[in-house]
Amino acid sequence: MTFTFKLQQTDGTPAEPPSVRLAVPNMRVGDTIPIERDRTLRVVGVVAGVDDDDDPVLIVEDRPEPDAA
Repeated sequence: MTFTFKLQQTDGTPAEPPSVRLAVPNMRVGDTIPIERDRTLRVVGVVAGVDDDDDPVLIVEDRPEPDAA
């Protein structure tokens, strides 16, 4: 089973990608979402859907990846 979350940047614009499907139903502030091999998003806020049918919105920001040594 997967859970769909809408992704939004801190300025209110849709993130890239605009949504993600995860096996985890409850994302929290501080959680990370791997997007690509060298790109991770960090959750900085969570907004519940207004209706039961609405997907929750995760407010995210790009997390800088350390340079590989």
